[in-house]
Amino acid sequence: MMKNIAFKFIWVLLLLLTSPVSRAEGVLLKSEPKNNAEVTHFDGAVKLWFSGNVGERSPSLVVVDNKGNRVDNKDTRLELGERHRLTVTTKPLSPGPYAARYRVVTEDGLIVSGVLKFSIADKAGIAEGKP
Repeated sequence: MMKNIAFKFIWVLLLLLTSPVSRAEGVLLKSEPKNNAEVTHFDGAVKLWFSGNVGERSPSLVVVDNKGNRVDNKDTRLELGERHRLTVTTKPLSPGPYAARYRVVTEDGLIVSGVLKFSIADKAGIAEGKP
C-alpha cells in the first residue's frame, strides 16, 4: 500500500515537472502614460497593452480626476492583436492628478483589473522653474 502511494506521488510530481509552463494571460504589460508618471505633454489618450487572450467581453477603461469626476469621452476601444491594446480618449485635462481604472475579461473568464495613476504637470510652473 505504501509503495502504491509513493508511486502515485512520484507520477503526479513528474507530470507537474514535465508539463508545459503556462504563460500569464491578460497581464498588463505597459501603459501610456506610465503608472505614477508626471506628464508634461499629454496626447489626450490613455493606452494599455495586455498580454495573452484578452476577450472582447465588456472591456472598460475610465479616467477620473482627483474629485472622482469622469474625464474620458466614454469611447473605450479594444484592439486585438499580438498585444491587445485598450484605449480611451479624454477631454482636455488641466494640471493635476488623474486615475485610470481598467477591467478586461480573458477568454478563459478571468477578470483583470487595476488602477494606474498619473498627473498632468503645470506647464507654467515648469517654465518658471527653468533658469
